[in-house]
Amino acid sequence: MWLKYGVALSGELTGIDEVVRGKTNLACLYCGGSLTAKKGSVKEHHFAHTGDTCKPVSQRIKTKAFPSLPLYEHFNIELKGEELEQLKVLWKEYGAQKRSIPKDLVNFRWQLKGLVESEGDRSYEFTDLGKIPVGGLPLALFNSYQFRLHRNDILKELTG
Repeated sequence: MWLKYGVALSGELTGIDEVVRGKTNLACLYCGGSLTAKKGSVKEHHFAHTGDTCKPVSQRIKTKAFPSLPLYEHFNIELKGEELEQLKVLWKEYGAQKRSIPKDLVNFRWQLKGLVESEGDRSYEFTDLGKIPVGGLPLALFNSYQFRLHRNDILKELTG
């Protein structure tokens, strides 16, 4: 499990690829602790807690009503590096500007994964899920989206 996002003072999600190695001004999504960017040559780049970790929180008794941390791991977006870079460009040029994405710029796999949705015959827009890998989803919406996903998982388990 690697922590790929931290929260900036502005409340926006910031990805590991957007910061330099070392201590940051970012906070953990779950406990609010300070984060350090780990960007070595052996392990995958990730954030680590500068001080105490969320570990005591994740070690709570796990029941069906209390999923373990980190919940964001369950998004299963699984993008190739090239696809992620293309999404970031589209986000900067279209999504962040609140402009529709022309159909000819959209990869069909992104639509299948639920990252973009049709806004008519000729254009697309980012979904909340699609905003996550580009760091475009504000923390409040990130938490709301995450809550809905896990509420649905819990309801499925409870109803059979």
